[in-house]
Amino acid sequence: MRTATPAGTVPEEARDDARDQVLVELVNLAPLLEHLRTDALRRRRLTQARARLLNVLADSGPLVMSELSRALDVTPRAVTGLVDALERDGLARRVEHPSDRRATFVELTASGRRLTRDFRTGLLRFADELLGDLRDQDVRASLRVVRHVREVLESRA
Repeated sequence: MRTATPAGTVPEEARDDARDQVLVELVNLAPLLEHLRTDALRRRRLTQARARLLNVLADSGPLVMSELSRALDVTPRAVTGLVDALERDGLARRVEHPSDRRATFVELTASGRRLTRDFRTGLLRFADELLGDLRDQDVRASLRVVRHVREVLESRA
């Protein structure tokens, strides 16, 4: 027998069903987003790791290799390979450290800055295309839910 619920509240069964549906939608959404991301990177001849390095440099400015290693949570050897590839493509360059001969800065080239700017601009256009007709309060509520899910999943990792 179903009990009455106060006005403005959702019955327990409906809440459970909505939670299940949210998870199902997130699970179904993940491969679609991954496909779009992979396709966008492929068109720009980038791997996910190279794109992450470009974004770190775009956000932080020039960094020494050890700082990049920590920021990306990869080995120094992996950073060397990533920087080598980005240098070959003309997107990043190594420059001498002004006071430490053993250290080398990595910075974006003009092409690297343009690529990251264009990628971010495209992402903003895509977000507007996907979410533009939603009310701001719905977008903010969705953001809270998605952040919560990410935080819970990260705490389990």
